[in-house]
Amino acid sequence: MTGRGPLPASARPGPAAWRRTALLAGLVAAPPAALVLGVRALRATRTADIGSMGLVQALPAQLYLALALLTVSFLAAVFFGRDVRPVVLAAHVVVLTVLLHGAATLAEPLPRFVPAWLHVGFTDYIARTGETLPEFDARFSWPGVFAWAAMATRAAGLPDAMPLLGWTPVALNLLYAATVYKLAGAVSGATGTAWLAVWLFLPANWVGQDYFSPQGLNYFFYLVILTVLVIWFRVPRLERARRRLRRRARQGHPSGSPTPLRPRRLRRLVGLPLAPTLHEPEPVAASPAVLAGLMAVVLVLFTASAASHQLTPMAILVSATMLVAIRRCAVQALPALLLVILLGYVSYLTVTYWSGHLQDMVGSFGRVSHTVNSGITERVRGDPGHLFVLKVRQGLALGIWALAALGAWRCLHRGRGDLALLALAGAPFLLLFAQNYGGEVFLRIYTFALPFMVVLVVALLVPAWPARRTVLAAVLACLLSVVLTGGFLVARYGNESFEQVRAGDAAAIEWLYANATPGVTLVAITSNVPWRVRDLEQFRYTPLGEDLGPDSLPAIEAAMLSNPRGAYLIMTEGQYVWAETFYGKPPGWGQSIERQIIASGRFRLVYSHNNAKIFILAGPRGGSG
Repeated sequence: MTGRGPLPASARPGPAAWRRTALLAGLVAAPPAALVLGVRALRATRTADIGSMGLVQALPAQLYLALALLTVSFLAAVFFGRDVRPVVLAAHVVVLTVLLHGAATLAEPLPRFVPAWLHVGFTDYIARTGETLPEFDARFSWPGVFAWAAMATRAAGLPDAMPLLGWTPVALNLLYAATVYKLAGAVSGATGTAWLAVWLFLPANWVGQDYFSPQGLNYFFYLVILTVLVIWFRVPRLERARRRLRRRARQGHPSGSPTPLRPRRLRRLVGLPLAPTLHEPEPVAASPAVLAGLMAVVLVLFTASAASHQLTPMAILVSATMLVAIRRCAVQALPALLLVILLGYVSYLTVTYWSGHLQDMVGSFGRVSHTVNSGITERVRGDPGHLFVLKVRQGLALGIWALAALGAWRCLHRGRGDLALLALAGAPFLLLFAQNYGGEVFLRIYTFALPFMVVLVVALLVPAWPARRTVLAAVLACLLSVVLTGGFLVARYGNESFEQVRAGDAAAIEWLYANATPGVTLVAITSNVPWRVRDLEQFRYTPLGEDLGPDSLPAIEAAMLSNPRGAYLIMTEGQYVWAETFYGKPPGWGQSIERQIIASGRFRLVYSHNNAKIFILAGPRGGSG
């Protein structure tokens, strides 16, 4: 016999080894299992069940089971999986991104969100003509993203940018997650903090600015620029000052235990406005050529941002200025350089816009109370379901801010705080002094501060790795993940009753593009219409808005008679739901207007399908001129 005999008892795997092997196998199997279960659940979602609480009313229970499995597996890997490879954790993050930020794409037949369809129209115009149309819309004065999308669609042979809409949120959030991971790992020095920060960031990023839009890509620019500044361009003399104080402290204490650093003493020593803590990271060592290349990246990305969005360059400028002010950025001339780039672009390349809208650009400057009122008070309206969604959003935002503040306090109390991180979490609030940005400034402030706040939240749960109380920290992290994930589904998709694009609405617009004579006016009772998606320059667009009263016919007729070439009136379910949910119109408001139109005899129905109707005036001008 040449076979080997049984292993001796001392060489056999013990119970602990078997448990570790079983844990690793479960952690590897969890992401694909959760992905299959979650995707099947989302594909089975009945969009007809979407109500005033949004998509969450229609989601099957299997999706929640998939998210629970993924959450438990990820936190077990972070807190108890000592031998888990980073690729396993990355797989958990990718699946979470798909199930959360791709939920509507998997559940709904058409890409969501009317503004995203409008951006397809902008991209189509640039791809067809090679020009912009600043007189048509202010966003054409910042056309960078649309121009890049036009080049990409042409290079890929796509007819338009519509195929990009569905998965843009997933792609962008994966880019955000990678940047947050790099940032959190650099400022904390712990991979556990980096992974947990990414895990909390994904459900906490519910604001929804990651669709096919300039702000979605510009947010990535923002993250990359500030991450580069924090990691490679810190002031290195902070560490030398700390070492000097430690050496002096040891000289006074033969036992070798240094005295605590006193902020006033440190300020006198290094001349800083704020004292560094013992564990603030040093800049990553790099050659002058590498640093020059990184600074070139910063300037190129900022220039691209200045050419493609109104608000993000301001957020970058404010944050970079804050880092320089607290001596956490060694490039002291950077704010001035960024300001020159921004003013140069606005002064010379957006003249068409600001020459007629200067009041809109600077009218809110310094008016904080007005900005607060338009960002909070004026936006709290709508039906009970929409009001509940707004309360959930406010609760999530306030909760993250509160937890981040507690995390900052705990870090500073333990001497582990990073003042650069604190400054970047607070700098976006300075945008209150700029403009209200259509009443959305608080949403933007929350979004800009979020990457830095989640690192502080993790510091509250686990100030230093390995955690001293691992089980307690894991339980708290699990509870927070559950709250954020549940809150995300309500806050992100709670308005899905009007943010989804209905097949009937899209089909009606396609009929118009196929049958309407160029030059006519397209009239809608609200702006929630997926129009201007192509050939946008060939028609006039008139959304009447929330001011329509009980007797709406005079306003509708006046809008249609304003164009001698004719007009079409579009009546769709998406408009009715928008008015009732967002504006607080009474139930049946749109159908009531529809009945008035039919009963008046002054309109003629030319299209009716799937809860969408199109009318022209019954007079000689009609809709074709």
